[in-house]
Amino acid sequence: MQLRTLVSVAALSALVGCTSVDLSAPIEDRSTQYAEPHVPVMGENAQTVPVPTQDAAPHLVKEAAPVDSGRVHTVVTGDTIWNISQRYGCNPRELMRLNGITDPTTLSLGRELNIPTTKSDGRKVPEQAPVSTEGEVVTTTAPVTTVAKRPETPDQVAQRELAEQQAKRDAAARGEIEIRWPTQGEVIANFEQTGGFGIDIAGSRGQSVMAVLDGTVQYVGNNTAGYGRFVIVRHNIRLPGKAPTPLTTVYGNNDKVIVSVGESVRAGQKIAEMGDSDTDRVKLRFEIRQGKPLDPMLYLQQR
Repeated sequence: MQLRTLVSVAALSALVGCTSVDLSAPIEDRSTQYAEPHVPVMGENAQTVPVPTQDAAPHLVKEAAPVDSGRVHTVVTGDTIWNISQRYGCNPRELMRLNGITDPTTLSLGRELNIPTTKSDGRKVPEQAPVSTEGEVVTTTAPVTTVAKRPETPDQVAQRELAEQQAKRDAAARGEIEIRWPTQGEVIANFEQTGGFGIDIAGSRGQSVMAVLDGTVQYVGNNTAGYGRFVIVRHNIRLPGKAPTPLTTVYGNNDKVIVSVGESVRAGQKIAEMGDSDTDRVKLRFEIRQGKPLDPMLYLQQR
C-alpha cells in the first residue's frame, strides 16, 4: 500500500513538471555587435608621418613661365601663331603664354607680339620645378645666364625692318586697313619724289594693273598731263583721322584702261595695262587719296 502511494505521488509530480514547460518559439538576438574602435593616444615623443594629398601626382611637372627675349613681331596678313613661332624658332605654346593668348585664331593685324627666349639666343631657359610626392612644390632657383648680345643676322635685320615698316602702317591706318599692291615692280619714285602725290612703280608694257580694294570706277581719263590714260576707283572706306570723304585710288600712265565708269571692281581684278602715256618710261603712277594724297607706302602690304 505504501509502495502504491509512492508511485502515484511520483507520477503526479512528473505530470505537474510537464505542464510548466514553455513551448513558445525561442527569440534570437540578431543585432550586430561592433567592437569599439581603438584610438591610440599620442605620446610626447611620438612622430607624425606625412600623408600624401589626394591630388598629388609625382609625374606632373609645373611648367616654367616663358622668358621674353626682347624681340617683337608685328602681326601682318597671313600670320599665324605657328608660322610666327617657326620664323623665330620658338615654341608656339610659349609664344601664346608670353602674350596672354588663349585662342590662336584671334590674332589681329598690327598687334605686337613679344618673342620668348630660345636656345639660339644664348640664354639658359629656366628649368622646371617638379612636384613632390607630398603635394608641395619644390622651389628651385634656376639662374639665367646673360651673355653679350650677338650681332643681328641678315635675317634678323630684315625681320626688324619689316616690323618697323609695319608699325608705320599701323600707326597711319590704326590697324584697320592694309592694301595689296596694284602691280609688281620696283618703286622708282617715292611719295616725296613725286611731289607728295603718290609713287611710281616700274614695269613692262602691257603688265597687268589691278584694283587694290573693292570699289566702283569713278573716272576714266585720257591723255591728262602727268597721268596719260588713267582710272580712278572709289572705295567705300574711310581712314580714321582723315577727311570724311571716301578713299579713292588712282592708276596713271597706262597703255590701256579696260574698265568703264560705274563698273564695280573687286580687289585684285585687272583694270588696266601698264604703259608710258604722258611719261618718259613704262611705269604706273599709283596714288591713294582721301581728301588729299596720302603716302601709299604707309598702307601697302609688305613684300
